Amino acid sequence: MDMEAILSLKLALWTLVLIIPFGVWVAHSLLQLDKSKPWIEAALALPLVLPPTVLGYYLLAGLGGKSLFSFPLVFSFTGILIASLIVNLPFAIQPIQRAFEAINPDIREAAQVSGLSKWQIFHLIELPLAWRGITYY
Repeated sequence: MDMEAILSLKLALWTLVLIIPFGVWVAHSLLQLDKSKPWIEAALALPLVLPPTVLGYYLLAGLGGKSLFSFPLVFSFTGILIASLIVNLPFAIQPIQRAFEAINPDIREAAQVSGLSKWQIFHLIELPLAWRGITYY
């Protein structure tokens, strides 16, 4: 089997495993924000707006030899994974966020009045109702 195919499969698998929980957390956290929500949504959509060459340059400059990390990330699997997560983040967060926003607020309120904790509301009610949007990615 070709090594590039195995590397691509490994990258896709790790991206999926890391981006889904993070995307669910960010999308659910955006429900509680009021004033700063448009700014955070704009920052999360930035990889869609920037040209690929500019985004690539910023990633090379940020992950290059003088980056915050003590080990080199340029042209390593970890660097490719970080770049893949940054590029794919808007594609994961937006459908998940829309799925959470589509849940009727009365359902959340009824669950809260029934005595469920925030974690129970998320785990037992919101997650199953938003499952279609989560698996859409």
